[in-house]
Amino acid sequence: MSQIEQPSSVKGKPMILHEGYIYTVERTTKAKSIVRCKNRDCKARCHTKLYMDALLLLLASHCHAPQPDSIPAIQLKNEIKAHAAITDESTSTIIHSTLRTYPLSDAGQHPKNEPLMLMIQRQRTTETVDADGRLPDKL
Repeated sequence: MSQIEQPSSVKGKPMILHEGYIYTVERTTKAKSIVRCKNRDCKARCHTKLYMDALLLLLASHCHAPQPDSIPAIQLKNEIKAHAAITDESTSTIIHSTLRTYPLSDAGQHPKNEPLMLMIQRQRTTETVDADGRLPDKL
């Protein structure tokens, strides 16, 4: 058994980082979780404990090289989504303030600004009028 890291995906689902490979949950039983490689062309799967803190069994080998560089990009997207949900700052301000902490060594994996802006806009809820046609009190 070996130790693994557990970042979460952009959608908030659990992921596993082990030896540079990223796994996502495929299914869960009462005793274990079965995870598969994030690269859908790869057949690699493994079994983990239910709490996903250690690998139990690696079923197949990977058909590609490890990709540990994509983890900072996933963490960046998670931070932007969390920041957008709690603040009313402009979209560009959120992106620029979050990018200040992004490591320069991972700049090659940096997502483009347009998808990040759309992600922020989707994260925010729009205010709607009530049945009488009035705006909410907070506005």
